[in-house]
Amino acid sequence: MTVTTSLKLPDALKATIAQVAALEGKSAHAVMVDALQTAMDDALARQQFYVDAEAAYQDTLQSNRVYAAQDVKAFVLARAQGGKPSAPKAVPFDPSRPMRKA
Repeated sequence: MTVTTSLKLPDALKATIAQVAALEGKSAHAVMVDALQTAMDDALARQQFYVDAEAAYQDTLQSNRVYAAQDVKAFVLARAQGGKPSAPKAVPFDPSRPMRKA
């Protein structure tokens, strides 16, 4: 089902939409619908990212286990070079400590 909606667009944006529509061989309406759909898809993905990040953070708080970045980096590099390194050791999580670069 579709619903008619009215948008007041600045002249410059309307001109840009017309230009893009001409370049893509679409109507201005199709360009706007595509742009709105893409923006909403991105917004929903971003919101899901925040939800997933918060869940991961809560898991970290509950497990109190994290891995030192330099240990993980060394492990991944060794594996990439065909080595069989031991897995990094978990360390207690201290949220008051700033993160350091690997």
